[in-house]
Amino acid sequence: LGGVSYTDDIVQFKDWPERKPSTPWGSMPVLTLSDGTSIAQARAIMRFVGKETGLYPTDSLLAARCDEVMDTLEDILTGLMNQGSGLPQAEKEAKRLEAIQSGTPFKILTKLDQYVAEHGSSGFAVGDSLTIADLMMLCLLCTVTSGMLDGNPSTVLDGFANIQKCLKVVANQPTVKETFLAKKDTMPKSFMAFYD
Repeated sequence: LGGVSYTDDIVQFKDWPERKPSTPWGSMPVLTLSDGTSIAQARAIMRFVGKETGLYPTDSLLAARCDEVMDTLEDILTGLMNQGSGLPQAEKEAKRLEAIQSGTPFKILTKLDQYVAEHGSSGFAVGDSLTIADLMMLCLLCTVTSGMLDGNPSTVLDGFANIQKCLKVVANQPTVKETFLAKKDTMPKSFMAFYD
């Protein structure tokens, strides 16, 4: 995206203990620039890359709108992950299903769908062009529907037309589509749902 070449250094689980001490905060992700400078934390990386590639608005209000969407997406994921924590598997799945169908995560998704209708256009979440908020929405919500979070059906987003439109538009941006299709063998099926 943005015409910037990069190396996708995916750390295998078995290699993480050795790599962890070399990261700024003992966590992933980490962006390493060509001069060796490291930037950590997902949102900091997203904003940096967004600014460097024109995917983070220079207009302060639109930038704040992007931040609103990204923070809201984080609330949805955190809310779902916390549901049923520490419970036996069946009870955890039941709690997550209840949350995504009628609980706080569902209510936030409902508001997000309305927000996208009000603040986005042409299939984008904020404004009328691709931003980092759109990319985060695609990745995070495809994760929610991927089966990685026990108890969340793949149909979770079916009732949210504005979110669905945004996901489809973003997934079909040429560079996004090319990237996803190149990794189709390792990506969850929910990430491939937008391609024939």
